[in-house]
Amino acid sequence: MRLRVFLFAVMVAASTLAQAGDDNLAEKIAACNRAIGEGDASKALAFAEQVLKQDKSNRQALLCKGRAHGGTGQFDQAINALMAAEKLSSTPMEHIIALTLIGNVQKSAQHYPEALAAYQQSLALAKSTNDSNFQRIDLNLIGDTMVASGDLKGGLQHYLQGSTLAANDNERADGFARIASTYSSLQQHDQAVEYQLKAVLMQERAGDLDQFCHANLELGRIYTSAQDYPNAEKYIQKVIKIAKDQSGAYWEAKGYYYLALAKAASQHPDEARQLLADAQHITQDIGAESLGDEIARSQQSLPRQ
Repeated sequence: MRLRVFLFAVMVAASTLAQAGDDNLAEKIAACNRAIGEGDASKALAFAEQVLKQDKSNRQALLCKGRAHGGTGQFDQAINALMAAEKLSSTPMEHIIALTLIGNVQKSAQHYPEALAAYQQSLALAKSTNDSNFQRIDLNLIGDTMVASGDLKGGLQHYLQGSTLAANDNERADGFARIASTYSSLQQHDQAVEYQLKAVLMQERAGDLDQFCHANLELGRIYTSAQDYPNAEKYIQKVIKIAKDQSGAYWEAKGYYYLALAKAASQHPDEARQLLADAQHITQDIGAESLGDEIARSQQSLPRQ
């Protein structure tokens, strides 16, 4: 989800920077970016190629082409397109956007040193132009890359730096959640709880229902990891109640799932088994396949009766 939000922000920034040109090309570039936002990489690629047939050096089309290839796992083609776009960049912001997108593809390809190099270049440019928004974005992406490569402490330090640049409660919630998750992975449970509680507070003030429910379930997960099962159940049950009151079937199912994980961890497999069954019924009714697959894996991991 974080990546989708970031890519949307880049799409908006890139569109703002687009130079005036042929209206037909501009429409196709806009359609390409919309298709990326909708998750339709094939459609996006088709629009990008149409533009590049008319103008092979169209920077915006190359950016969209790179993102489309990256979305389908064609990492070499993605990097080639984005590198071409980076060479055509003329302003610091254009370089920042291209370098950050290159970093994203390299990170997706698990080429972590290359991803870090691209993000560091982008961060240096953001610092030179006093762009605190992209400094925060790049610091978080560097943190993500370090965590993915196993350097939890390095990732944590970058998340902490990034959180100081948050400009509103939504950004603060995102930063606090990253910090909490990393502390949890480091088994530093007190700090994890502290920051996730802050994330919950920020989402309560500024987030939507989905963000608030996710933050509370994550707090429940962290308490489960800390073996503080009463508090884990307290925050998970809070989400279940909200979901029932507001007919939020997805969050009800996910609440049962997280509660089942807490029950299993606290050595109550029978209760966990029933909760997983209830959650699975809901996911089947609403067609939540991804969540259903997670639940199925948890059902298989429980000891047999």
